[in-house]
This record gives sequence, C-alpha cells and structure tokens, in this order.
Amino acid sequence: MSIRHLHALLIGIWLVLWPTASSAANPALSAGAHDVDVGEVKLHYVVQGHGPLLFVAAPGWGASSIYLQNGLKPLETKLTLVYIDMRGSGGSSRPADRARMSQTDMADDIEALRQRLGVDSIDLIGHSDGGTIALEYAERHPEHLRKLVLVAPGILGDREHKTLEATLKLWADDPAYRDAVRGSEAADWDTNFDDAKFGELLGNILPLYVSDPERHTPLLAQSFGDTRLSSFAYHAEQDAAKKAVRDQTRDLGRVRAKTLIINGTVDWVCPHPAALRLQAALPGSRLSLYANKAHVPWIEAPARFFAEVEQFILT
Repeated sequence: MSIRHLHALLIGIWLVLWPTASSAANPALSAGAHDVDVGEVKLHYVVQGHGPLLFVAAPGWGASSIYLQNGLKPLETKLTLVYIDMRGSGGSSRPADRARMSQTDMADDIEALRQRLGVDSIDLIGHSDGGTIALEYAERHPEHLRKLVLVAPGILGDREHKTLEATLKLWADDPAYRDAVRGSEAADWDTNFDDAKFGELLGNILPLYVSDPERHTPLLAQSFGDTRLSSFAYHAEQDAAKKAVRDQTRDLGRVRAKTLIINGTVDWVCPHPAALRLQAALPGSRLSLYANKAHVPWIEAPARFFAEVEQFILT
C-alpha cells in the first residue's frame, strides 16, 4: 500500500471514529438537542453529523437554526455540526435586559458554549447576520478560533445601503421580483409587530433572497419549515445595535483564523462589494464569489458550496 493510500485510509478511519469517541467522552456533544446555561441565558443547540466539529451561528434577528439544520445537512456526512440558536430565538431564552441582545453578546454566548463543552478551539460558520456574529467572535476571541466561514456576511460598519436600494429599484418592474419589492416597500419594519406578522412579512420578501425566485423560493421557504420567528429578537437586536454602534471594520486586524468568505454577486441584502473589502482587509483570507447567485448559495449552487466548505474545513 502506498503512503498516499495509507494516509487516506487513516483519515477515513479517524472521520468514522472521531465523533463516537467525542460524544462518548462528552455527552454534551452527543447527537440531538441540548440546552446549557451560559450565564445570562439558556442556550439551545443541536448536534448532528459525523466528523470534526463545526459550530454554526444562526442569525440573531429572530430565526432559529432550523433553516440551517435543513440547508446544511449535506455537510454532516463528514462533519459534526453544532447548530446554535441565538439568545432570544428558537429554543434559547431571552436575557432579562433586552439591551443585551447585540451581536457582541451573541458572539460571547458562543464563547461561553465553547467553554462549557471543554473544546480548546473551534471552527465556525455563519450566514448573513450569523456571519456578523461569527466575525464578531473572530475579533473578540481570536485565540479560540481555528477556521472561519462567512457566508454572505453582514459587516457592521460597512453596509451597502445604496446598493441595496438600487437593487430594489432595478427589480421593481421585474415580474420575478415585483411583488416581493412591493412587499418590502409596504412593510413597516419599525412597527412593533408580533411573531405571526413577522412570519408574514418575511414570507412576502423571500424571493428577494434568491437568484431564481420561481425555482429557489419554494426551497428556501421549505427550509424554514414551521419555524416560529421571534419578533422580540428582531426588535431587540435592532435596538441594541442602535444604542451601542459597532464598527467591525476597525478590529479586523484581530482576526487570526483562516477565513473563507462566500458571497453571491446578486445578493441584494449583503452585496458582494463589502465582501471584496473584507477579504482585502483580512490577510490570508479567501473570497469565493458565486456569479449570478444571491443570498443562499447552498440552495442556488449546492454542489460547489458543499464541496468548497468541506474542503476548507478538512484540509
């Protein structure tokens, strides 16, 4: 047997045995749902898969990790994913002080979870606002982060508001997007709406998040399943951000993790020019642009996305 084949065999054996040994040594990493007290809140997380750990930061604006559990499942064949509901969303509890609902607080929750699990360092993936939280973790706890995957991240201090508005204007007469644009313009996002109304508002604008609404919107809607959105989290995170303005671009020099940034070129909510600037500011990082894809690349280009993330984490 050649050295190359022996090496491949040993890696295969390790990938099979690693999660079994890990969960046997640490029941908190066994497959299934878990809850842990991290101080201010009870954090809910779900462990699924086989292989090295990959922590998954859900967004903090009120969605649970369910859409990521459904969407990122192909990664579970070679990785053990730890899906985390952010404070105030999904199965995680709310803080007593609603001002403690910032992305910074949520990043610190991930660090508290790492400590409770007894893991020295982690790999972390975050999508959209989950990417914001993941980047915040990388800046605040660089010594405990090995690899970072940012999928269409929102970057505090570098939001492309003019591009967002221009995109909506461009799509206003496009039959594929017209109703969703009208739904976005008609919605009063500052109104104190309840969970049910929140779900209705998001449902109206889902086509804006994909490059082919007719093909991909049903898949995106299906990934959310019966998720009950948290209007509390949405409003509280917005309020916390306004009270304590954060500019992540000032602290990018603190990031030590090897970083992969993935962004679609027609992403309306997290436009790719910000991703280009982020990559330029992070030495050693890599930017993978998905031409003519939007905000959910695992739905729009699944083969490329899963192969790319898997290779990045495992090599």
